[in-house]
Amino acid sequence: MLFNSLNYLLFFPLVFACFWLAPKKVRPFLLLVASYVFYMSWMPIYGLLLFFLTLANYFVGIAINKFQSKAKPMLILGLVINLGTLCFFKYTNFLLQSLASVLTQAAAFLNINGINFAWLTTMAGDVSRDAVAINIILPLGISFFAFEFIHYIVDIYRGDKPISNPIHFGLFAAFFPSQIAGPIKRYQDFIHQLHQELEQNRSFSQEKFKAGMTLAMQGLFKKVALSDNLSPLVARGFDGVQTSLIAGGAGVGTLDAWIAVFAFALQIYFDFSGYTDMGRGSALMLGFSLPDNFNLPYIASSASDFWKRWHISLSSWLRDYLYIPLGGGRVSRWHKHFNLMVTMLLGGLWHGAAWHFVAWGGFHGAGLVVNHEYGAIADKSNLLKQFHASALGRICSVLFTLAFVLVGWVLFRAQTMSQALAVLSLLFQSQPSQAVVSMLAQSTLPYAIGVYAIYAILFANTSAYKPRPVVALRQALDVLPARVAIWACVFICAVGFSPSHAEPFIYFQF
Repeated sequence: MLFNSLNYLLFFPLVFACFWLAPKKVRPFLLLVASYVFYMSWMPIYGLLLFFLTLANYFVGIAINKFQSKAKPMLILGLVINLGTLCFFKYTNFLLQSLASVLTQAAAFLNINGINFAWLTTMAGDVSRDAVAINIILPLGISFFAFEFIHYIVDIYRGDKPISNPIHFGLFAAFFPSQIAGPIKRYQDFIHQLHQELEQNRSFSQEKFKAGMTLAMQGLFKKVALSDNLSPLVARGFDGVQTSLIAGGAGVGTLDAWIAVFAFALQIYFDFSGYTDMGRGSALMLGFSLPDNFNLPYIASSASDFWKRWHISLSSWLRDYLYIPLGGGRVSRWHKHFNLMVTMLLGGLWHGAAWHFVAWGGFHGAGLVVNHEYGAIADKSNLLKQFHASALGRICSVLFTLAFVLVGWVLFRAQTMSQALAVLSLLFQSQPSQAVVSMLAQSTLPYAIGVYAIYAILFANTSAYKPRPVVALRQALDVLPARVAIWACVFICAVGFSPSHAEPFIYFQF
């Protein structure tokens, strides 16, 4: 079940109505059942996986808190369970394929004949090379589940209180608005809100409903009208380069490559932030507030600033549960750089079991290292301080950071490293072609972006828009009938702009 599917359009109103009509003590259990129905609508068997992981982490958390002398072994057990599950489902094929490649190359280098390592590739289920022997289907949201469970048991080990009520813990783990692609919740905040719900017997809030529906409609439009229409442009640009590499066929030109790269930057933002908006909006209508995951990431002024604005719940998790335990910035200069690189390399691998994701993580790690080194130099130079404090300096910083991020997105989107290098090379050539340009000219994207811009100006949760006419119009539209009319218009526009083929959410694979 997807947030942008007809099934969800039927599922959520039913859950919403039952939730607010039910007695307060029944609501957590009702949401827990709804969350499992939501997850198991995709593949029922993996509902058992989620259940047993939840059960294991519930008892590990209780044991860590109760048996202090055994706390560390229990923490290690919990980490092994969560990381072992994640590694099995997500990285088995990757490890087998990599091992087969290394052994095959080693045999060729050593001139050893008669040894064939193709069986490893076969085990890995590489259908492009051999028949499938191990067919591992990646459970949706497994990375997010693992990270939330790890956060929970680590914080219990550090002294926080565990969740004693198994229904409440199960709901924290399975809460459907954040289930598949985050944001990564912190259990303390979620349980605090749940306790407030039970203790204060909160009633339906029209203000939260309006804010939640506004977010949900914004997310739907981002996904359906913007991200899905950007996807063919991106595919044509990147696949055109791949066609040229493999078969020497008609490829794409330099302008096509630039459009494809910018299109992917927008696609992944609208796709991921759109999913987050729909999830946060659904949660808000149920009375729960989930953390925001994005804060205008493409106006970041440095690599460090970018990660404070992009996928905020992941970057803060990596900081708190990987970078700081490694020593963070409290160590020597080179040790600090090492910590940054390890954190970002593992962050890249978390995104996908492929070497180009590792390269993407390493690229951002190197960017953060350079960022810190340059910051240390700039702090000692009055000239550099004055430059970066000026309007020109801020503009240059934003443009340089955007260029850095775009190069990283090429590594992220490309299927192979050779494809990524080919796209990057094409950006600085002068190859004629207008394949992607022609697609853009025939697309509804310019109109969809215009509709989204108007909606964002009127309803975005930001103080950036301060002109009096805008403020007055926003206040006039704050009444429920006006909002309902606008939501209906946005929904109709989203459906009207949507392509015939719906694209899966990009972060579902992670």
